[in-house]
Amino acid sequence: MPATRYSYTAIALHWLIALLLAFQIALGWALEGNNSPELFARYQLHKSIGITILLLSLARLAIRFILPRPPASDGPAWTRGLASAVHWLFYLVMILGPLTGWLLVSTARVQVPTLLYGTLPWPHLPVSPAWHEPAEAIHGAMAWLAIGLFLLHIAGALRHQWLLGKPELQRIIPFAHGKAAGAAVGALALVAGAFVAGQTIYPERDRPVAKKAALVPTAAPVAPRAAPAALPTEEEGKAPVEEAAKETPVEAKEPLANWTVASGGRLGFTARWNGEAVDGSFGRWRATIRFSRDELAQSNIRVTVDLASADTGDGQRDDSLKGSDFFNVTAQPNAIFAARDVRHLGGDRYEARGTLDLRGVSKPATLRFTLRIEGDTARVAGTARIDRTAFGVGQGEWAATDAIAAGVDIDFSFSATRPAS
Repeated sequence: MPATRYSYTAIALHWLIALLLAFQIALGWALEGNNSPELFARYQLHKSIGITILLLSLARLAIRFILPRPPASDGPAWTRGLASAVHWLFYLVMILGPLTGWLLVSTARVQVPTLLYGTLPWPHLPVSPAWHEPAEAIHGAMAWLAIGLFLLHIAGALRHQWLLGKPELQRIIPFAHGKAAGAAVGALALVAGAFVAGQTIYPERDRPVAKKAALVPTAAPVAPRAAPAALPTEEEGKAPVEEAAKETPVEAKEPLANWTVASGGRLGFTARWNGEAVDGSFGRWRATIRFSRDELAQSNIRVTVDLASADTGDGQRDDSLKGSDFFNVTAQPNAIFAARDVRHLGGDRYEARGTLDLRGVSKPATLRFTLRIEGDTARVAGTARIDRTAFGVGQGEWAATDAIAAGVDIDFSFSATRPAS
């Protein structure tokens, strides 16, 4: 006996792919606007859904040849030919669409790794960048072809069901019985719901304060998560060293010593993306510190930061930071801060003036920090602010400050020990 319904596996794959396609087409239209965390998240989800459609479509194609299926509906040759063409064109869209998207990601100028749903790594295709423009044209054409096929497919199913009186929908819609009107309405509502979800997921949030901050990137810095003591005012900063020495007299001169930084310290940063704070830290850095509170003129600090260790909590964003548009770690793997001008600002507040070498660009930089020494152990916490654009961090579309503010706040805290006196 020939099958009267598609297998449960075929039915499940049919509707799952249909819903994902509707969602994906709508999501593709939403891939516009200012660079923002929401847009970044939409792109990552779009890639994940595309690969999912590709894998499910290959499974559906295999099942088509393995499991029995109902015979094709009878009718004029042109209608049967059109129905067959629509089905095979759907397979073309479901396979070629994700493949061209995969090519686009693999040949993009900014190489952002793909993590399916933020967890499973997906490799890039080893192809030439010359594939990028053809893939982009075909990818866009596949989206419009999918929309046309959706309309033809739905119109054909409704024509067979109600104009010709053939129980087509009962063969493919789960739990469809009788005239299947309710099941058809429910199925169409699901597809429409998937389309609406694709348009509304990760909406741009209304952040009037954030927009103002994006327009004025030099606004007051956001306090870091582990905020040190308040920075001094200009008047406090001008207090002479002699005045500070009178406030904190010492019985004996503190020797100049080489300090060893203990493990567990933090070197963090806060950037602002469309006004929203993005916090991160560097997992690998080392410091050479020769310091004495009584020998500031002879004190010096050198900090080397492994830029590839940047961690913002998002693996795809972290890999983007390593690329040529941002840190360019292949050519310049380290950032180096070196200071020989250390000043006492009063109390336990200090300032280190030096240079920061980042991406091969060297610019003056100043750190302000608090220092508390108990015995041979010192505890340090401080802040700084740098202008990323001065070092070329952010090339091409990322060079502008409307999306990513120019000012980046640095915060650090650590303990260090010196040789016992």
